[in-house]
Amino acid sequence: MDDTTVYIILSGVLGIIIGFLLRHFLIRDASKMELQDELTKVQREMATQRRILTDFFQTSGTLFDQLESSYSTYARFMNEQSQKIIPQFSNMYQTAHHDVYHAPHQAPKSAEPVIKDAEIISEEQTITPDKPVDAK
Repeated sequence: MDDTTVYIILSGVLGIIIGFLLRHFLIRDASKMELQDELTKVQREMATQRRILTDFFQTSGTLFDQLESSYSTYARFMNEQSQKIIPQFSNMYQTAHHDVYHAPHQAPKSAEPVIKDAEIISEEQTITPDKPVDAK
């Protein structure tokens, strides 16, 4: 082989290596830029969603405060009117802590649990995994 052929082959190999390295670095930079763009886009969307959520909670809090105020006014009005109309139910619309309505006609809850349609097992009967409980 003569010197020109060797230079041509070495130039081709060197060109392929340089081309591979350039492609590698350019593609890596391009993918970094794409990821950075995607990250920026997601951050903007998240900020928008955060703003929407904050606005929602602020608006709902304001509306709830207005509702609470309106209900308090309504409960006071109804309590005054019920005292005039039906004196025996004078505290029907009385409000308690945090303006929570407590109806006076509700029966107090008993401390003992109510058992309906339940099978009561006496202390004399024992339950074993292989022996079912006999119903009386």
